[in-house]
Amino acid sequence: MTHDQQGDQHGDVARRVPLLPGRPRVMRHVLSVVFGLFAVAAPAHADDAMRLSPSASMEQAGLVDIRSLVPDLSQAIAYAGRDNFVGAPVDGYEAPRCWLKREAAEALARVEAALRERHLRLRVFDCYRPARAVAHFMRWVGDAADVRTRAAHYPGLDKSQLPGEYIAPVSGHSRGATVDLTVLRCDAGGAGCEPLDMGTAFDFFDARANTDSPDVDAAQRANRQVLREAMAGQGFHNYPMEWWHYGFRPEPSPHTLYDVPVSAPADGTPWAAIERIMQPYDGDVPGASLLVFKDGKALVRRGFGRSDLARGTDAGPATNYRLASVTKPFTAAAILLLAQDGKLSIDDPLRRWLPSLPGAADVITVRQLLDHTSGLPDYEDLMPKPYEGQILDAGVLALLEQRLALPDPFYFPPGSTYRYSNSGYALLALVVERASGMAFADYLRTRIFEPLGMHETHARVEGGPAIPHRAWGYSAVDGGWERTDQNAYSAVLGDGGIYSNIDDLARWNAALDDDRLFSADTRALAFGKQVRVAVEPEATYYGFGWRVTEAGDRQWHNGESIGFRNAFVRWPQQRLAVIVLSNRNDPTPYRTALEIGALFRQDAPAGHR
Repeated sequence: MTHDQQGDQHGDVARRVPLLPGRPRVMRHVLSVVFGLFAVAAPAHADDAMRLSPSASMEQAGLVDIRSLVPDLSQAIAYAGRDNFVGAPVDGYEAPRCWLKREAAEALARVEAALRERHLRLRVFDCYRPARAVAHFMRWVGDAADVRTRAAHYPGLDKSQLPGEYIAPVSGHSRGATVDLTVLRCDAGGAGCEPLDMGTAFDFFDARANTDSPDVDAAQRANRQVLREAMAGQGFHNYPMEWWHYGFRPEPSPHTLYDVPVSAPADGTPWAAIERIMQPYDGDVPGASLLVFKDGKALVRRGFGRSDLARGTDAGPATNYRLASVTKPFTAAAILLLAQDGKLSIDDPLRRWLPSLPGAADVITVRQLLDHTSGLPDYEDLMPKPYEGQILDAGVLALLEQRLALPDPFYFPPGSTYRYSNSGYALLALVVERASGMAFADYLRTRIFEPLGMHETHARVEGGPAIPHRAWGYSAVDGGWERTDQNAYSAVLGDGGIYSNIDDLARWNAALDDDRLFSADTRALAFGKQVRVAVEPEATYYGFGWRVTEAGDRQWHNGESIGFRNAFVRWPQQRLAVIVLSNRNDPTPYRTALEIGALFRQDAPAGHR
């Protein structure tokens, strides 16, 4: 929180802090702003005087990043963004990170470990806070005209009432052993973690935020008690005015304040680099799940940010995202398996399986749908605007039936060149149904998902199985996030309708390298250079459901649909795969996956590992 009159029990607001000689100009300014507020404070005892540490780095200050101890600890560092009582990023927060003195950090890690045994977890709002951040708070308090955040943070108070009781000029957070946090409840598998109802939001300046307030209900008080008992078990003491505020005792540095900016870890390990790369997905924002899979093992398997902003649900390994076009490798695999099983040929005329198409389709083959050389027009461009409801794969067929009855219906003569086609993959889903005698979703489940143990992966159909741990899609709108989970195209299955998570995709990735699904000949078709896609910036090709490089040393597919952006990248010679699934409209994380892959590739250029 903002305030330190608790039993930090050091009475910081009653202390004067002498300026230290030789302090750089900017530091002197911070000190003068913060400590000048003590002009009316009572004299301090000499042995009680606060000092500002000369430390210039986290290491010098003895502070450690909590995620070095608990890599997937949930964070919502309020002062690194705009969603806080100041309404703006706070001075000194260069990254949304939680740093604490080592003793406090290790104690907090023990709290987290004990809670996980009960399917509970922690989420931290603030940890170490630089002195310059406290100075920012005091400047904000002095600006009577800025009341933008009153409704959310202090609706029952005038801003002039905040100094003293709610906001103090020196904070125990600046000593590195105080933390603001809450508790999440997870399901039996440790997934779907959501905040317990504590009766108020963090940084709500009101008596209802008192830990034992009679103004919250019994369940909310019980939730606060869960947090208090867990923290007390490892030496953390609650400030009774704020249910979220805890100080570690005994304090490692009770008379020392720090002003090192909060930043991401600067070490050169892959893990620190991943934290920096994935930082935009972290906190109370639409998130992402990341898998780094090498030599048959998951080296990184974790979530960042939220799968559901309304409920505050953490993204994690079990979070299911709409794969969008990362569905296409599965659709292609279904066709290839039917060919492998002798149910069809990839060189079959399309009209063998979809005879309702006009005669113009006689020149199209299943192969041309697989490698995007059919010349079929995009169904999105054929749909009436606005479109009532959601189009299905069968609706795509109906639109193409109409289009192919017209003169000159193709973009180009089928088989003559490449153009990426969602229409073609929607038709492939229908071919799977005709050749297998099963609904597309059922064929995927029985032939691919269940044999591989992908039990939470589904082609989503209305009225079908619910999507467990579902991520909801979002788009950035006017500085915030708006749920944009579905549109008129989102129910088409063949081009983008599968939901899956990184754990299930790890199983899929492993099966692509052995004989559980594909024979060697079928694998060669899937990853073969079927048609050239591009020359610059590098020569790339499309196989059947996969993009591949000239050398075949990288295979990938991206996925983009409203509210979701995904990347699945494989380096088969390195036995390495990186998967990034995200529930936001931008950006597509292909470059992110490449950057993370370079940290683990043995053939990466110097400086990229």
